[in-house]
Amino acid sequence: MTRGLLLPKSQLATAQSIQKGSAHRMDSDDFVTPENVEEQLYELQRYIDLRREVEPMYILPKPSGWKLMVLVLTIPEKTTGGIIVIDDAKDAKSIASPQGVILDMGPAAYTDASRFTVNGTLTPWHIIGDRISFVKYDASLFQLANGQRLGFLNDTQPLSRVDTGWEIPE
Repeated sequence: MTRGLLLPKSQLATAQSIQKGSAHRMDSDDFVTPENVEEQLYELQRYIDLRREVEPMYILPKPSGWKLMVLVLTIPEKTTGGIIVIDDAKDAKSIASPQGVILDMGPAAYTDASRFTVNGTLTPWHIIGDRISFVKYDASLFQLANGQRLGFLNDTQPLSRVDTGWEIPE
């Protein structure tokens, strides 16, 4: 509890209960760990490599116009602590906080100077490799044969950047 914060005893007990409970729930910003992201990107790379063994010219779909192509991240079967996540909880988290990694951008993405200029400089909101959050129903989904999903969003639809720096499969 924060020092100097004076709460009546009844509110203090409630605040402490909430604080204890929050340590045991899976929050939207940690439902997919950095290790999970790496695993899912590795799985995508493996899939692309296997497809290219059969079809040497295989490529992922290319986004057009101002679209972003995002690998939609899935919630793992188990938490890092070994707790099995039931399907209902995974569904609720994937609806509440869908996240993905930007794999590619259409040729017009972030080129509109009237929308993406900050202090006179064209400033894209995101780059390839950014892990972003978005509204689930904003994405047009494309499912790969390995079960992974790609989402296509307009360049203005990501809600936030969760982190950056992911190595993107070619």
